[in-house]
Amino acid sequence: MPKPASAPLFSIITVVRNAADTVENCIESVKNQSFADFEYIVIDGLSDDGTSEIISAHQSAIDIYVREKDAGIYDAMNKAIAMCRGRYIGIINADDAYFEGTLKNVQKVITEFPNSQIIYGGVEILGKEGGSLLVDHSNLDRAMIAHPSCFVSAEAYRLFGAFNAAFKIAADYDFMLRARNAGAVFHNSGLLLAKYRPGGASAEFRIQSIKEMIAIQGHHLGWGPFYRRYRLIRYLGATFFKPTNRSP
Repeated sequence: MPKPASAPLFSIITVVRNAADTVENCIESVKNQSFADFEYIVIDGLSDDGTSEIISAHQSAIDIYVREKDAGIYDAMNKAIAMCRGRYIGIINADDAYFEGTLKNVQKVITEFPNSQIIYGGVEILGKEGGSLLVDHSNLDRAMIAHPSCFVSAEAYRLFGAFNAAFKIAADYDFMLRARNAGAVFHNSGLLLAKYRPGGASAEFRIQSIKEMIAIQGHHLGWGPFYRRYRLIRYLGATFFKPTNRSP
């Protein structure tokens, strides 16, 4: 279906560096949406593993393609957000993918709940883990909602700011808590809206991810320095020193 020339309902962003094994599936999932009123922006941080060649092969499905050095994933996301023309912005990483009806389902939510600033749902977990995950925003004090399922209004980014690029792994969590504390209108669609592949920076750099999460929670929830330190030690201990079950 041809895309309209006017500003679209959705802007979809993929930020990537060296994801040759998965980026084509991600692009195809955007390209094959049953709802056509969107633009697609791809930011490639100078991949050198064949990713750039794969993106170029699909350039007819991409409205804006930028290949240049950036200061990290959230710097690249902020760059892309500044280019967006859509009313709602979805960010789907190169390891993940949308279902064919994702944008159509979110469009229905927008029609029914037009005041929603952050629409989200759950994700299907790819790989050997399997299953699905849906975290309600009422639990944001403890856990991040599934970012690949999130569609944030351009208005929300204007009101609450974009990503704090000082965080290298968990700036999306910082944004959600900041928006929640400022009164953003969340809507849980209850639908699976994306396919999520475990791994990525949060798994590769687990200690840094935990440190950022505790720093973000401490800032937005008003924890003092001693409680932050306690929570960090407790979380690190639970993550890396789980007790082994032994037979008596």
